[in-house]
Amino acid sequence: MKNKYFILAISLLMAGAVFTGCENNKDTAKEEVEKANQEMINAQTQFEKEWQQFKSDAVLKIDANQKQIDDLKAAMKTTSTKFKAKYENQVLTLEQKNIELKKNLNNYKYAGKENWEEFKNNFNSEVDTVVVALNDIFKNKK
Repeated sequence: MKNKYFILAISLLMAGAVFTGCENNKDTAKEEVEKANQEMINAQTQFEKEWQQFKSDAVLKIDANQKQIDDLKAAMKTTSTKFKAKYENQVLTLEQKNIELKKNLNNYKYAGKENWEEFKNNFNSEVDTVVVALNDIFKNKK
């Protein structure tokens, strides 16, 4: 009879330990989920700040490119036909590229950090290409 009570007491202690352990795991899991959610919110907030800064910088560059393009178009009206013939297609191509860059910027949707970094690098590279090409045409104009 004593064995029966002893086995019952041990069983109850073991069951209590298991349930207590599960409760601790549940609390730990809940804390980890809350921590992960907070990290995700922080990452999203960081991206939003970075995106706004990137977008405003990119718009400034695109607008500066467009101003140079407009200046070149105006200059072409008064320059020699040789210069006009040589650079008119390049200016129109650069203007189209500039419009495309603006459209890509406005259509971008965040799809993870890796894609964001790739987009940012490619976009900056394309903007730099347009800037260099415009500067080359301006140098040759003089």
